[in-house]
Amino acid sequence: MTKYFIMISILSLFSCKPKTEESLIEKENKVVNQEQHPLTTLEEATKYVEENFTKNEETLWISDYLNDSVGVNMAIITDHILGKNYMPDSFEQKEGYRIYKYKK
Repeated sequence: MTKYFIMISILSLFSCKPKTEESLIEKENKVVNQEQHPLTTLEEATKYVEENFTKNEETLWISDYLNDSVGVNMAIITDHILGKNYMPDSFEQKEGYRIYKYKK
């Protein structure tokens, strides 16, 4: 169990790569149209993943408050995401939150 948790933590911390400036603008325009807001609780984030991750590409807005320094919250959320056969693609840092991107 501990080995699995460490593996998920490492995956969530090091597998994401920032996008280039051009693709950030394109993705941001699409995300704004979704009228999303950053998720602030672990329960809210895991519920969102379970109910909404249905396309080949998905985004997840996570509040900086939920991004704890150890990475436990993101490890738990990533466990749910991996369970739905998604892999981290990249992330964008915004003021007060991050937009994580995932692909099947």
